[in-house]
Amino acid sequence: MKLYLDPPMSGQDNMAKDIEMLKRAREQREALIRIYSWDRPTISLGYFQKPEKILKLEVLEKYGINWVKRPTGGRAVWHHKEITYAVALPVDYPSLPEGVTSAYRFISEPIYKAFIKSGLPVKWARQEQNLTEACFGAPARHEIIYNGHKVVGSAQRRTSEAILQHGSILLAAQPEIFAACLQGINEELLVKQLRYRTITIPIPSTKLKKYLIAEFRRYFV
Repeated sequence: MKLYLDPPMSGQDNMAKDIEMLKRAREQREALIRIYSWDRPTISLGYFQKPEKILKLEVLEKYGINWVKRPTGGRAVWHHKEITYAVALPVDYPSLPEGVTSAYRFISEPIYKAFIKSGLPVKWARQEQNLTEACFGAPARHEIIYNGHKVVGSAQRRTSEAILQHGSILLAAQPEIFAACLQGINEELLVKQLRYRTITIPIPSTKLKKYLIAEFRRYFV
């Protein structure tokens, strides 16, 4: 297993590194983990989302907000003040389940345990319907919640030989700015939904990061 702690980077550089991790997991047959952040506010779009249909590009340009396409599916995610993780594994990694939902939970297990050891009594979510273009609109069964609020948003890509999962752990939310950047939505309603569904972690980021590193190293030997 190799674990990387990267400095803040652009959205393009971050996604390029995650894609490279997927390639290396396939070629080197080993676990690769990365913990990173973003050099400025960025919206990442799922692989199949079209920016001209999802984003108000003029608003992003006005406020200096970047956007990038993820190699994974899913919906739009606001990245700024957060801890971001990426895990890449070969599909024959020991104990990795075949099903998508089971694989999500398998990869998320060290994150869950890092929260618990940090003193945050998180739980696994039940499936809820998400009718918005925002990833944090509702939790899925494989995701982690605290007091009913989603604290981690993840996405996954699977090839015939490797799997990549990456996601965001919120340190501070800015739903009003995020909503102003999206097309075809009721901004007031989306802000209300995001505030209801999500929560920022009430523990120091340095403390959580320490436990994340320890649990990733323990889990992916």
